[in-house]
Amino acid sequence: MDIEPIPDLPALMMKGHQDWVCVADLHIGIEVQLRAAGFNIPSQMPRMLASLEGLASRASRMLILGDIKHRIPSIGYREDKEIRHLLQALLSRFDELVIASGNHDGGLSSILPAEVKAIANHGGKIEDVGFFHGHVWPSKESMASEKLVMAHIHPSILLVDSLGTKTNEKCWLKAKLRSKGVAEKYDACPKELVVVPAFNPLLTGTPINSKAGSYMGPLFRNNLVDENSLTAFLLDGTDLGHPLRR
Repeated sequence: MDIEPIPDLPALMMKGHQDWVCVADLHIGIEVQLRAAGFNIPSQMPRMLASLEGLASRASRMLILGDIKHRIPSIGYREDKEIRHLLQALLSRFDELVIASGNHDGGLSSILPAEVKAIANHGGKIEDVGFFHGHVWPSKESMASEKLVMAHIHPSILLVDSLGTKTNEKCWLKAKLRSKGVAEKYDACPKELVVVPAFNPLLTGTPINSKAGSYMGPLFRNNLVDENSLTAFLLDGTDLGHPLRR
């Protein structure tokens, strides 16, 4: 299966016997937390839904890599209403909708329509692509793949121009796994790891080139990702090379 970012969107195209689009980290309801902190921000759900529905022109199947909701651990009234609306809208556009559970998704299963296929937080596999959210160890099934796709860390990169102006931009990450380290826990090791940026427009992320080594999730924390192999790409496809050497 070939995987490639969709230009200018935090969405991944997965082309194989069946075509899929993959997104992650919607964090529906984050505006409630921001409002409590003094930021009056309207719901991003309509904007996200329009973008997600637009992806149906590219593939008939959608994979969401967790953190559909933001509130931990329960689901608030507004989240409940917005998530139900989003899922029904996606089911009307896509032939298949698969959701891998994230660390923010506690209680989500209680409102999932029967037509949605829910995958445990350790992830699963579509053709030769393994996937999981990223906050727990991936399953053996996920690791027995050619490529592994995860989310969770909301990758972004801090850019500084000649005048010292700083901007934080979402980015994609590609890397190789340390096969020797992986072999201590798994029988197989994917050839490539791809990290998907957050889909929610309010979540740019923590710049990976400003806090080196602070990645979240067991693969990064246990040094199973070869940081020398890291490559970052902006949403428009710009190859930034190794993010920690900028």
